[in-house]
Amino acid sequence: MDASSGIPGVYLQSKRNEFLDSSISQELQFSGGYEFMSEALRQIESILNSENGLGLQEAISEFFGSFNRLTSTPEDLVARQQVLSSAEALTLEFHRIYTGLQQLQASEDRMVPQIVQEINALTSEIASLNEKIPAAKASLPGSELTLRDERQKCLEALSELIGIDYFETESGSITVTTKQGGALVLENTSYDMETAPMGISPLAGVQLNGKDITATLNSGKLGGLLQVRDEKIKYCTQALDDMAATLIERINQQHSLGNDLDGLAGADFFVPFVQSIPGSNEGAARHITVALTDPRGIAAASAGSGPGNNENARSIVAIESENLFATATETINQFYAGFIFRIGSDAHAAEDNMIVHNGVLQQMMNQRDSDIGVNLDEEAVNIIKYQKAYEASARYASITIALSDELLRLLGD
Repeated sequence: MDASSGIPGVYLQSKRNEFLDSSISQELQFSGGYEFMSEALRQIESILNSENGLGLQEAISEFFGSFNRLTSTPEDLVARQQVLSSAEALTLEFHRIYTGLQQLQASEDRMVPQIVQEINALTSEIASLNEKIPAAKASLPGSELTLRDERQKCLEALSELIGIDYFETESGSITVTTKQGGALVLENTSYDMETAPMGISPLAGVQLNGKDITATLNSGKLGGLLQVRDEKIKYCTQALDDMAATLIERINQQHSLGNDLDGLAGADFFVPFVQSIPGSNEGAARHITVALTDPRGIAAASAGSGPGNNENARSIVAIESENLFATATETINQFYAGFIFRIGSDAHAAEDNMIVHNGVLQQMMNQRDSDIGVNLDEEAVNIIKYQKAYEASARYASITIALSDELLRLLGD
């Protein structure tokens, strides 16, 4: 792109590679999304892997381990109290993880309006520059180049936040749309995005021109945030709820088949979980609670047996090895291990993708800087060349003036 400065014989030049600019914009969208996802998934890993507490897998093993120890001395009140204590620790671990995930989700939800506000500010600025650039070019050709550079910076800042496509029209304006074609900037008009609750969910959805586009946003920082908030954290809480609900039901079922220390039928060990939404275990991990308060109420004996019997306690211990999860193909420990592995794998994948795209992005930016940048060595040579030419011209003028003076003097004589 070349443009006159408005001064005869002087031209301002602006060299841009539009394909490279577009490619940088695309890489920024990937980089922004994966960078946010990588950071958020590491936070999820930190919540799941307790640094100070037992950790859920350890709490599960300790719970069943306490029942296993009870089989050796089924009448011992100390051993029975240890069972209740380990059960309490297990419920607290469910609560800790679930609360941590909900707090992270709430934190990310609060970020949605903030990012949308940043997006709206950038699209408004791009629309304003669309209007200023033709006016600047008409009044003083070449003066619009700085505005074009400013507009490109806005486009790239926008790309870090949300997946976009853009193109330049014949008028020199930039049209910006979402990846699905929703208009963000047309000529000198920008279209604001808005946030509103998604149906019955309290989480913030994103709307454009009155249409909910939340599910279509999958790149840029906003896309990465929504994927973690709506998919990754949801997967974690669902897995925890399924574990808690299944554990409550199966332990209560087996416990009811035995007799406690007083020869009574086993009562509920955990407070029963009742689905508020048919077919959904939502809330089970948040509400799991030990129902028994008296260690004598633990039904370690089989029905009809004396207090020294341990058959029902042994049956409860065996639940740890039952295939109760993933359509009856995995034990509780296998299910949780697979759950942890998936989150860790997602975190590593996001980090690897971030590193790859950041590397590609840096190479592209270096190439662009090389294309449009100033070569200092070359400029130094040019300065010396121009200086020598000036000195030669000055010397030629001086000699010419001296000869003219001498010629006039001779003619005068």
